[in-house]
Amino acid sequence: MDSLEDAGVPRALYEELLRNYQQQQDEMRHLQQELERTRRQLVQQAKKLKEYGALVSEMKELRDLNRRLQDVLLLRLGSGPAIDLEKVKSECLEPEPELRSTFSEEANTSSYYPAPAPVMDKYILDNGKVHLGSGIWVDEEKWHQLQVTQGDSKYTKNLAVMIWGTDVLKNRSVTGVATKKKKDAVPKPPLSPHKLSIVRECLYDRIAQETVDETEIAQRLSKVNKYICEKIMDINKSCKNEERREAKYNLQ
Repeated sequence: MDSLEDAGVPRALYEELLRNYQQQQDEMRHLQQELERTRRQLVQQAKKLKEYGALVSEMKELRDLNRRLQDVLLLRLGSGPAIDLEKVKSECLEPEPELRSTFSEEANTSSYYPAPAPVMDKYILDNGKVHLGSGIWVDEEKWHQLQVTQGDSKYTKNLAVMIWGTDVLKNRSVTGVATKKKKDAVPKPPLSPHKLSIVRECLYDRIAQETVDETEIAQRLSKVNKYICEKIMDINKSCKNEERREAKYNLQ
């Protein structure tokens, strides 16, 4: 009886080992299937990444070509019949007496002719100037430099300096309302709403080249006043620092 039991033990062990081996084989096949599935997914993702990279490169090339095309169009438009600026000036109405000082301050920066002026297309070239619309002109070279500026904030701030100039900006505010941070703050004259609208139009034209999402466009345009306010603060801060340096130098 004992000999039979001893003979049966190795067989039971063999059968158990066989079952374990078969289970391991099944698990191995399952793992191989999972690995193959994962490999195929990785291959597909690699293809998508490659396609995405190609699309990004293509978009960049198209954007560069678009900017070059704009430059070519500007040059072609500028090569057409020249606009008689003196005639435009003579046809403009004389500003109101209380506004003359405002116009005279801005006369040394961008060229501005109060309405009603003859309707002129935007972004035409004439004598080294670019027309931004409604009779506002800026330097052509600075305008082309502005087109490669990165970011809405820097673009808006640089455009504001081109249109108004730092001497005007430092003595103005965006809305004409005194800051709430200082109790005795005196409100400064507001910037021309007309020129502010030109800044927004230029920024809109720039954003429209990047997206057609109206919500995104509206959100980005809503920050124009904030950007210009920051630029005015930067100019005033720079002026104060310069005054301190001069005062310190004079004391020495």
